[in-house]
Amino acid sequence: GLAKADIGSGRGIIGAEVALKHALRQDKKRGVFVAATGQHHGKTTVTLGLVSALLRKGVKVGYQKPVGQQTVPIECDGEMLQVDRDVDIFKHIWPELIGKYRDASPVAFPPNFTRMVLDGEVQSHELRERTIKSFNTIYEQSEYLVAEGTGHIGVGSIVGLNNAQVAEAIGLDVVMVAPGGLGISFDQLAVNHAMLKHYRVNLKGVVLNRVSPKKLDMVRHYYKKALDTIGVPLFGVIPENDTLAQPSLRSLKKLLDCEFLCGEEYELRHFDHTRLIISVKELPRSPVQPRSLLIVHTSRLEVLFAFLRQNKEVIDATGNDLESGVILVGSVPEKELVDELKSSNVPALFVEKGNFDGTGFKLLEKVLGFTHKHHKQDVTRILRTCEHVEQFVDVDAITA
Repeated sequence: GLAKADIGSGRGIIGAEVALKHALRQDKKRGVFVAATGQHHGKTTVTLGLVSALLRKGVKVGYQKPVGQQTVPIECDGEMLQVDRDVDIFKHIWPELIGKYRDASPVAFPPNFTRMVLDGEVQSHELRERTIKSFNTIYEQSEYLVAEGTGHIGVGSIVGLNNAQVAEAIGLDVVMVAPGGLGISFDQLAVNHAMLKHYRVNLKGVVLNRVSPKKLDMVRHYYKKALDTIGVPLFGVIPENDTLAQPSLRSLKKLLDCEFLCGEEYELRHFDHTRLIISVKELPRSPVQPRSLLIVHTSRLEVLFAFLRQNKEVIDATGNDLESGVILVGSVPEKELVDELKSSNVPALFVEKGNFDGTGFKLLEKVLGFTHKHHKQDVTRILRTCEHVEQFVDVDAITA
């Protein structure tokens, strides 16, 4: 639990820690710590691809998220635990991963956790000891262990468990995920690299994520040149894939703090196009494309009915619907409209005007600026993400 640890036990903890780190450094090839230069830069995406590739090779893989921030309740050995949501995803997709939930997610930050540490209710060295002990438990049973960080390298500093401190404690080299680009991306890398060096953690290599396909060769060429100046290899350049990056209706429901009007069974549906429709006159000139998310105000019901007629015409002609979705904004819609959406198999979210302070354009901006997060139920998209990562990342170089 989070009971105050005995400060007098610190000497034994430090001794065990030094011994473990010495042992690990004799055999560093059996694990890696995946970190990132910032939030939403693709750390979990790259980790998914790495774990998938190793499992396909028949490796007994251990996975750990030493420090987690977003938690979900999980039952383990008859006990309810709060574990990091990424641990829940990985163990749902691959039950064969080595390690129990409590070891895979040894430290998870509940609300007010920072204040609990600063007030002395929880001891940083006790959290550090727990992290090392859990890591060691999984490590001893695995042929290779992949540890995943949280946020940028500095996250967790206030409780003495930033990513560099954790990687140093468990004795693993770091592979850093950075965003596609050159100047800004490398500047962010330099700041994070400085913290790794401060804690004497080796930066094993870099993976660039979500690089514009048109700039892939150019970015690879010049980023490799920049990395050569600091003696760090480039392990992969992953091109942006719009289909994999689009948020699902489930993610948008959470983002907008709203509810389904209908079609909750399609909560994992995602879209290739997002469109705000103001006037019914737009539809004849520019029909709705397949896999479109439409944002419509409830005062423009004629727009929705026109879309539903178009959807029916497509079904009659091809046997398939447009696989679209709707976000309705405004007043509670009439039952007639909801029934029509249901009968057309069109999922719809409803954002009540009082719950969103902004225009349809603001809502569109919010949706377009949102970064997709993985959901454990969306197995198909996760496996496609793994394939995408494996295609562009040198897994053998990372694990060598």
